Amino acid sequence: YQRRVHGTPSECLFFFDLPSKTMEKSAMDRTIPPQIEYPRQDLDVSLALLSKLIYLIVAVILIVFVFFPLLGGTVFPQFEEFYLIFSDVNPMAYAGLGTAFSIGFSIFGAAWGILLTGSSISGAAIRAPHIRSKNLISIIFCEAVAIYGVIMAIIMSTRIKFPSDDLPMTYDTMKTAAYTLLATGITVGLGNLACGVSVGIVGSSCAIADASNSTLFVKILVVEIFASALGIFAIIVGILQSQKANFPGN
Repeated sequence: YQRRVHGTPSECLFFFDLPSKTMEKSAMDRTIPPQIEYPRQDLDVSLALLSKLIYLIVAVILIVFVFFPLLGGTVFPQFEEFYLIFSDVNPMAYAGLGTAFSIGFSIFGAAWGILLTGSSISGAAIRAPHIRSKNLISIIFCEAVAIYGVIMAIIMSTRIKFPSDDLPMTYDTMKTAAYTLLATGITVGLGNLACGVSVGIVGSSCAIADASNSTLFVKILVVEIFASALGIFAIIVGILQSQKANFPGN
């Protein structure tokens, strides 16, 4: 054997140990050469965008309720003036705005969740291709959030009725119903927005964990199911709220 391989006994021993060392590598290590290093993102983009959104909301509140009143010579805002401004708006505009909030925020939350989950699945599937099929359930959960908003927008649009007369009592009833639909749209929209972001973050973690250890998939999927239930709570409350919106003619 030494004559055939032209080596010393120690080199021959290394030749016999080489296949065993190669077989110790897992299928995941053989998929990608070890010398390739993929860049990792230091800061979660979704959390950074969420923090910017919170800062923007706080800034708007400070400008409206602190900065403008100080310029007007008073510490507290004139709420009577705000009431006069918003009370002159056609109530049908508020009803339509509530419907827009319902479907708009729901689609925004679903798109945000799909962005987080889809990018993680695509990146992790390069190293572990077996996660591609079963992790699509996270995309389905995110898409369900948009479906909740569409269903609620259809229900709200069926409640809107234009009155046949211009009686003061009819106008007051229409205002009450329009404000109810506005509150319904905000409730459902913000609930589905939070649900979509929650499902997206958990689905992203589920894909990464599944790529490392397949036994973690079912355990994290339970957490994702509970996160998806938040949207169901929002749509149930929205349906109950929309039943109180009684336009003249309903």
